[in-house]
Amino acid sequence: MVHEKNRILLVDDEENCLRALQDVFELEHIECATANNAAKAIDIITHNDIDIVISDVRMPGLSGMDLLKQIKRIKPEIYVLMLTGHGSIHDAVQSIKQGAYQYILKPVIMDDLLAQIKELLQKIDERAAEAPLQKLKTSLPAGKVIVGQSMRLQNVAKLINKIANTDLPVLILGESGTGKELAATALHYSSDRSAKSFVAINCAAFPDTLLESELFGYEKGAFTDARTSKAGKIEEADGGTLFLDEIGDMKPAMQAKLLRVLEEQQFQRLGSNKYYKIDIRIISATNRDLRQAIEDGLFRADLYYRLNAVSIVMPTLREIPEDIPLLSNYFAREFAAKFNRKIEGVSAEALQALAKYHWPGNVRELANAIRRSVALAEGKQIQIFDLPPYIANAQYETPAAKVGKPQKLLLSDVEKEHILAVIDMVHGNKSEAAQILGIHRDTLLRKLKKFDK
Repeated sequence: MVHEKNRILLVDDEENCLRALQDVFELEHIECATANNAAKAIDIITHNDIDIVISDVRMPGLSGMDLLKQIKRIKPEIYVLMLTGHGSIHDAVQSIKQGAYQYILKPVIMDDLLAQIKELLQKIDERAAEAPLQKLKTSLPAGKVIVGQSMRLQNVAKLINKIANTDLPVLILGESGTGKELAATALHYSSDRSAKSFVAINCAAFPDTLLESELFGYEKGAFTDARTSKAGKIEEADGGTLFLDEIGDMKPAMQAKLLRVLEEQQFQRLGSNKYYKIDIRIISATNRDLRQAIEDGLFRADLYYRLNAVSIVMPTLREIPEDIPLLSNYFAREFAAKFNRKIEGVSAEALQALAKYHWPGNVRELANAIRRSVALAEGKQIQIFDLPPYIANAQYETPAAKVGKPQKLLLSDVEKEHILAVIDMVHGNKSEAAQILGIHRDTLLRKLKKFDK
């Protein structure tokens, strides 16, 4: 078995050449596996993760060219460098045609080979870092896009890819505007349920009685306005995925009914005695602290453990500042196309202002800020004066900053101050404030009630 650090395989029937190459690489802390014939090399490549193969062309039995063909058949992503002591233009052309990355003559100039290998390893590492996110991007349906390259986002993508083809319930945690629904969508469309329905419902958008009929459906005559029978979201999601957004806002009585569905894998429509068997995966999301809600008696512990087989934590925009330029320029181009404006991106000065801002509304707030800026911009780039004043002026201060000394700083304090500042900016128009903040108007009203405003 080859050690997992051996990302390079050296293949040569001349033992002296093999050992000399291996010694030079290991002096540079690059560990190598070795094989003295092509058959052994194929076995190593088949059963191990090898990134680069450096092979002699002329060997007894299977030649280096035969090995190259086999590698490109079983693991085409491997970089293959061909070595020979018999300089031949024909061999060089043939190896490149067969997919070799490079053709190198013996005697090898080790400094040049080492530089090339280090460059290749860096390229491979960068490709591997992007792979989880790239895989999600290709699985998403039209109109859904993941933008970013931060390690936090890559780790989220890696976890989604790992659990996609399980039926484990997933709880997605994160502040408003961090992309929890997008993560749920990616999870569904990366899974073997992708051909079936992805059904989403916002639990905070309905009063309890209406939420029950939305989830379970109803029979004709079940209540006064039930003039026809209707399937609910649970039934619509059969075979696919049900996404319960804002699950933390669901009332305890409704939680008990949902728990019964999860335990029994069946449900009844309102007004019906018939049980319907279902096969659904549940993904839920919340910006609330459910453990605290359990302590406060607002959320059932048994439902929490049912929903939270795996949790995904979405990073705030403050935690991934390196993604702000990518997101800003993406939104600028997207809204420019929608509004038929000739805007190519965001200026360096505007990007600096965007980077300084605290973004309590996260990616959704950034999108709304750029949409407004695209509508106002007159040049080919969004300039700092096109941004909303509270961002452009860089006057956002946390309560701690105002007194000049770091104090105990609660996220709720930051959120309250920002919400009130935005409402003041739009002269009390709560609908416009909700749009700028990237939240539903009802969510804004609920937060204001909590702030006694």
